[in-house]
Amino acid sequence: MQNQIHNPNLARYVMQSSDVISDLRINIFEEGHDNVIWYKERFLGDNEIIEHVVHNQTSTICWTIHKPKRGWYIRIRAPSFPPGVAISLLPIPRTSPSYTDAALSLSCLTNAPSTVIHSPSTSKMSIDSASTVHSYPPTPPPASITITPPTPQSISARLEEISPSPIAVQKRASRPQATQFLLAPHSTSHIPGPHPGEQTSFITRALSMFKNGRPSHSASFTIMPLGRPSPQPPGSGHRISQIVPMTPTPLLTFHDRTPVLTAASVTGLLEIDRAEERILGVDTSFWIAVALAYWEFLEDRDSYLAAVSD
Repeated sequence: MQNQIHNPNLARYVMQSSDVISDLRINIFEEGHDNVIWYKERFLGDNEIIEHVVHNQTSTICWTIHKPKRGWYIRIRAPSFPPGVAISLLPIPRTSPSYTDAALSLSCLTNAPSTVIHSPSTSKMSIDSASTVHSYPPTPPPASITITPPTPQSISARLEEISPSPIAVQKRASRPQATQFLLAPHSTSHIPGPHPGEQTSFITRALSMFKNGRPSHSASFTIMPLGRPSPQPPGSGHRISQIVPMTPTPLLTFHDRTPVLTAASVTGLLEIDRAEERILGVDTSFWIAVALAYWEFLEDRDSYLAAVSD
């Protein structure tokens, strides 16, 4: 990771557990800086485990993550949401073409259209979470509409202007609508293998096999919008794109850097595609909250599976 070419279009944040393990706090820093931008802390309610994602400078709760003490669900709420409204992280059904082991999905309002995973497991909570009652409107917000009584002159003028214009189409396209996202693990080598002809010691090879053999579901992951493939490279033909579907560009990628044999802690790098984030129009703190919730799901996946099977 250290010798990775710097990409100015990626916003990079360090995700690190607090030195005080007992407080279960996770801090988010901008890479190369010591100031905490957001942090997550845990509280116990009567029936839920509630985690606050807090903007450190203003001590403002941006999002809350809700999980039951018994059973299984993951719901993300903003303090401004009406009662009973939340954004749910839902399992991907095995019959879905987007299914991978430990993958989840969520739907939220964005400025970008997307396809939806049609499955019986999509709950009403997920559908409700995409409604216009949400108070995290993607930017720019919809333009206000002024209603005035019509006159014969205005009706005649309107009929002459009824043909659609590119500007009108663009305004309609920018209205917030539900976009579905895939949250899935991805495996990468934690230690690069030897180059051809390179001599390595037995201990080095054993350590590399041990670290690279770690389960991928406990480490790195990506969050990407569904139904929005990456743009084709210049000169590429449509025939190739029809044979080999293009992979969507990840909105967020988490690279796990947690030392081996370390329990109840995390160290890693979050990368967010700035251009993709601007298109979607949702605040960065939301994606940070989603990443924190999904990372914790991956770390405690066995417990979630046991809760589902009960």
